[in-house]
Amino acid sequence: MNRDRVDEVVRLRSTPELESGVAKPILRIDRKSQLSRTARGSLILITALITFLIALALYSAWHQSSMDAYFVKCRELSESKNWSELARLAERWSQSEPHVAEPWLYLAESAEQRGDWEKVVASLDRVPKSDPRRIGALVRKAAMEFEQLNRPWSGVKTCDEILEVEPRVLLAHKQTIFFYAMTLQRAEMVRRIRRAIQVRRESPESYVYLMGTSWLYSGSLYRLNTRWLEGDPKSEIFQIAQALQVYATGAKEDLQVAAEFEQIPPLEEMLKRYPHNLELVAFVLNQRISDGDIERVQQLLTAVPPELADQDARFWRARAWCQDTLGEFEQAETSLRRALMIDPYWWQIHFQLHDLLRRRGELDESARFFKISKLSKALSIEIMALNRSTETLDEQKLCRSMLELAELINDDEVAAALRERIVQP
Repeated sequence: MNRDRVDEVVRLRSTPELESGVAKPILRIDRKSQLSRTARGSLILITALITFLIALALYSAWHQSSMDAYFVKCRELSESKNWSELARLAERWSQSEPHVAEPWLYLAESAEQRGDWEKVVASLDRVPKSDPRRIGALVRKAAMEFEQLNRPWSGVKTCDEILEVEPRVLLAHKQTIFFYAMTLQRAEMVRRIRRAIQVRRESPESYVYLMGTSWLYSGSLYRLNTRWLEGDPKSEIFQIAQALQVYATGAKEDLQVAAEFEQIPPLEEMLKRYPHNLELVAFVLNQRISDGDIERVQQLLTAVPPELADQDARFWRARAWCQDTLGEFEQAETSLRRALMIDPYWWQIHFQLHDLLRRRGELDESARFFKISKLSKALSIEIMALNRSTETLDEQKLCRSMLELAELINDDEVAAALRERIVQP
């Protein structure tokens, strides 16, 4: 082997590349190839990304143009009162853009104009929760559930959904308080009135209902519950509320109008049908107290489950009456004070406490309750004189009387709200 060849072999053997089994010239060629492939890949990726962004921009522009066209056309159809065509176009729009409010609002409008109430409430319910018009849509939905669809329980549910998001919506408070007042669900009515008062969204008639918690039977009970029974004929709540106005007014005994109420069974028959109903038993309790029938009162006191009766001032008053009659004066006072905690506005409780405390020699406190009873009874008589719609209600006069009474019974929450409502002369 010539010397030049030997030197070349030695030089190759002394390199790391040779020791690793890879010749340096080959490595240099591979690196260039890898760099070339990487550059080409990056170029392809960049080109694809640019192409995608351009396509996305073009699609967005086209999509926005398409949505603008829907909006313009729907507005034109609404202004021209072309409800059928508006419904068709808004339906197509809602399929393309289900998360946009406008198509659902136009669908609701077209359905309302055509009297399709089911479609109205279904469309209003689809207005997105993120849209600020959602609350207004739900207010409309609740109104139609109460009125056109005659589904008051659905209306209450919708109102509660509204109040969960925005607790200061007056109409939602007003509608649910009215419903519970007109169905004689008194404990829930009071809970909702006080919740409305806390956020200063109580209506003036809320104070009428609060004042009459234990004794008020509105002149609209029969009419409203008759209507609600058409949608729910088996409802015990609606049946009892409907009948109690008839019983309270003595309409079945009035020969001039009795024929109008033939479908309402006699009171005792209704009690046999619903022997554990809180409202029905409370009504009969009051009658038997007036009759002085202590045995019947004691029987009725066991008819309602304790978890319900113990939360009702009328049952504590009935217990107190029995205890007082039997000479159990201390127990009677305890029962009356329990009744007062539940319903601090009931004039009969005030008067009974006055009378009992007077007989027990506690003259100062007796005089205090006598003063309260005079004011609360006078206010109760004024409320009973109102017509069924409370249109004759003098709000400022009511608020001043209620404020005086709230201060006397130390109801600070109600008193604070009433002060804010009173217009100073």
